[in-house]
Amino acid sequence: MNKLGLFAFATQFAPRLFQVRRRTWVAVGVGLLVLVGLLIWAAVASIGWFFGQAQGLMGAAPEAVRSAMEQAVPGVREKLGEFVPAIKPPQPRRDVSGTDLGPVARYPGLARTYWHREGRQVTIEYEGEADYAAVLDHYAKGFATQGFAQTVQSAQPGAETHEYIRGAERLVFKITQTPRDSVSARIETSLQ
Repeated sequence: MNKLGLFAFATQFAPRLFQVRRRTWVAVGVGLLVLVGLLIWAAVASIGWFFGQAQGLMGAAPEAVRSAMEQAVPGVREKLGEFVPAIKPPQPRRDVSGTDLGPVARYPGLARTYWHREGRQVTIEYEGEADYAAVLDHYAKGFATQGFAQTVQSAQPGAETHEYIRGAERLVFKITQTPRDSVSARIETSLQ
């Protein structure tokens, strides 16, 4: 179209626009606002979904590479672990010197990582990969079975402190959830 034809078309079309009711313009405006809002929501949701997918892939990729390397060349993880500590396989923990005290047996899979005696006071710490709730339940039931009365000293989502008393015997049990599904348990008692 040339400029004169476009101008002539606009002069014929403009009066018709002014004949449209106000309610129609309001409805069109609200419809456009809703459409723009839905487009923005869809964009944010799509970006969030893509970000979530990328996070999942980033976590799975290193393990897939490690698994493929181990299948292709057995023992490669140990050899590379000498040069790159991040891929070194976790070493099983060994118990430090000392003895386990208390009426409840140590939770399976925990290693004694600290043992200290000062006078009659003895402190023992255990650590290992275990379910926090299962370890807490193991000690709570074990002390209850032995006739100890329990008092909660403090509690929060990842750590609790309990006091167990039976006659003159008093034990303080502290449990903490550490990163990577590990648990740290501490028992403090006085020798009789």
